[in-house]
Amino acid sequence: MQDLREDLRRPQNGACSLAWRGHDGLACSAEGRGIDISSSGVGIECSREIKPGSVVYVQARDGAVEGESVVVHCTRRGLKFHIGLEFREEIETDQPDPPKMSRETKTPADPDYYDVLQISPKADMETIHRVFRIMAVRFHPDNPETGDVEEFLRLKAAYGVLSDPDRRAEYDALRLSRQSTPMPIFELKDFVTGVEAESNRRLGVLSLLYNQRRMDPDHPGISLLDLEKLMGFPREYLSFTMWYLRSKEFLISADNSDYALTATGADYVESNAPRSDILAKLIKMGPTRVQPVSKAANARQEGSSHNGLKFLQAPLGGSPS
Repeated sequence: MQDLREDLRRPQNGACSLAWRGHDGLACSAEGRGIDISSSGVGIECSREIKPGSVVYVQARDGAVEGESVVVHCTRRGLKFHIGLEFREEIETDQPDPPKMSRETKTPADPDYYDVLQISPKADMETIHRVFRIMAVRFHPDNPETGDVEEFLRLKAAYGVLSDPDRRAEYDALRLSRQSTPMPIFELKDFVTGVEAESNRRLGVLSLLYNQRRMDPDHPGISLLDLEKLMGFPREYLSFTMWYLRSKEFLISADNSDYALTATGADYVESNAPRSDILAKLIKMGPTRVQPVSKAANARQEGSSHNGLKFLQAPLGGSPS
């Protein structure tokens, strides 16, 4: 990786914390000391060797830099290592004018920042701050029980965008522009051809409805038209799928014709996700970006969602009942 720090550097002598995931997949953390800093990178002295190409979360005690960076070089100097870090787009520094997102380099499809923080796209700023503080403590690399470097970096990236009104507005505009675009995962042949295609389409519908209900419980429904758009399949491909899922009582159809996940469907998704790679990928792909239905339609939907449902623990690929 080319070292891009050719602009003016200035001394940076403050202490900092580093967190990264080693090549063995284990979470690592260390303390370091700043050497120099520029608008595109920072030099760190550290007692730990960090392989070039590693993604490192850097947090300076004086607030000069905080965010995600990439190791450009790591050179031993006596008992210490001098590490050159190149800032990524999500970095937060005291340098002016942080990088802006562009349609070419930043899209909301992977990941969805609202899904990373597990909040509604309509969440206010107080909710964003509160949820981030709670989840950051849980996934911080210094937490011996639940620390997770990758998840912590995802949280920081999401928070960096959603906590900034200008960047959030730009992100929301990009997110909305992709509303009618099929999700890339449904372009895989696993959903189109082969004996498992129909079963995988059922998993796809359940996952979309699961994410929708989890992220926006006040508007848990998705119309068949939106399912067509999100999955990129014509209605003829989904008619048998929807009949099967309704027969199994994994979903219901509200008065406004939207489909919503039932408790039985949620139980099925959660119990089978650990055993199914495709289902785990579908759940991880985030919320569905569906706009809420009208208040009147939502009221009718809420009225129909209280129907009693019996629990059916049946394999999704089994015979219709």
